[in-house]
Amino acid sequence: MPSTPVDPSPRRTERGNVTQQVFDDLRQRILGRQFALGDKLPTERQLLETYNVSVTTVREAIRGLASAGLVEIKHGKGVYVTARAEELVANSLFSMIQLEKVGMVQVLGVHGALNTYASELAAARATTQEVDAMQQALAAIDHAVTPEDIAAGLTRFLNALVRASGNPLLIALCQFLASVQIGLAREIQGKRFEAWRKTAARLSKERQRIVDAIRIGDVEGARVAARAFHERSIKVITTLPNADGPIVSDLAVSSFFSRLLQQMTP
Repeated sequence: MPSTPVDPSPRRTERGNVTQQVFDDLRQRILGRQFALGDKLPTERQLLETYNVSVTTVREAIRGLASAGLVEIKHGKGVYVTARAEELVANSLFSMIQLEKVGMVQVLGVHGALNTYASELAAARATTQEVDAMQQALAAIDHAVTPEDIAAGLTRFLNALVRASGNPLLIALCQFLASVQIGLAREIQGKRFEAWRKTAARLSKERQRIVDAIRIGDVEGARVAARAFHERSIKVITTLPNADGPIVSDLAVSSFFSRLLQQMTP
């Protein structure tokens, strides 16, 4: 892919931390979609001419962008934009969860509150196709024959639900938290299909009530159904064997988060 055309006018840098200024300007241009996902950034020589700074400054700014998850440095090929909303959210929340030692119940509580809001929005605006996608996901859960099938169906359902909200920030947050919730359940419950089947079945009626309310455009009904679903989810998951208060700083759960972030990387 060719480099993104460079703005021919030089970019001014003031006295002070020049590296930070170059980093901030490039970050703003990436977040402002001047450099879109998959674009190749201007070459090092072009950036030197644009900012009138040293090679060291440009390289440090690029390394900062890479550390922030905004670009990927492909040696011999160039620097490519990798900024994706869900990945940026995941990295930030992962750091916060580890730092504050957030527990599973807290994760479930936040996810439940956000999904309740998403359900209200979905009831007000969801298309027939979006509701059908939710129903198909529920069918996939019912007909699953492996734990992986059930986990995939649950993920499909939760993601279809929040996508129907039409709110990009809500979508990014909920998709990450859904991955966390299902991933933590997998760490706790293991790979025993019968255990997964029973747990999924205990929440099937609550999931269906959400879809039914959204299908008829019942905003209040969707809110009540979603709240009931997530309250019961907390009870079901926290009463599973080995669910006695795991926190994200525990080795097994930290390993799960590392795998999750790797899976989210394109």
